[in-house]
Amino acid sequence: VRNLARSQGKEVRLVIEGEGIELDKTILEQIGDPLVHVIRNAVDHGLETPQDRRAKGKDPSGQLTLRAFYQAGGVAIEVTDDGRGLDVDALKRKAFEKGLITAEAAAALSDQAAFQLVFLPGLTTAAKVTDVSGRGVGMDVVRSNVRNLQGTIEIRSKLGRGTTFIIKLPTSLMISKGILLEVGAQQY
Repeated sequence: VRNLARSQGKEVRLVIEGEGIELDKTILEQIGDPLVHVIRNAVDHGLETPQDRRAKGKDPSGQLTLRAFYQAGGVAIEVTDDGRGLDVDALKRKAFEKGLITAEAAAALSDQAAFQLVFLPGLTTAAKVTDVSGRGVGMDVVRSNVRNLQGTIEIRSKLGRGTTFIIKLPTSLMISKGILLEVGAQQY
């Protein structure tokens, strides 16, 4: 977060909550890259420069919160920024321009459904391609990786106020696999 913020001329306070949450080692190993991608997007896309934040009456230093907590027999990981929030109209427009949805489908989308457009392969709202973003690769992979862990990812956003990505995961991937054999009259 510090390196990315510095390279983009942004000021970011990182808040981490829930350090004591435990997860299966397999889940921890596989959630690392998707989590890094969401965090990088929050700094790159979500948080504004200090000048833009001042102009909007915000603290020049943006806040990024990484919070983990137990929820409904699993673990939830929230990545929240207090930045610009998702622009529903821009998402719909970009998806239409890229030929990912029709104009009619775009017009019919609710805000919550429009947030899901960020998961379409090839969609980006970045103005230019950088080493951090703009390639249209990433959020579709994040969702795929979360689903492979039997989890879900949800987005909440308010324009001008910020965005929260909520990743819900099981605490363990322990699955009992078995084979039932019958040899003669005996079952194994």
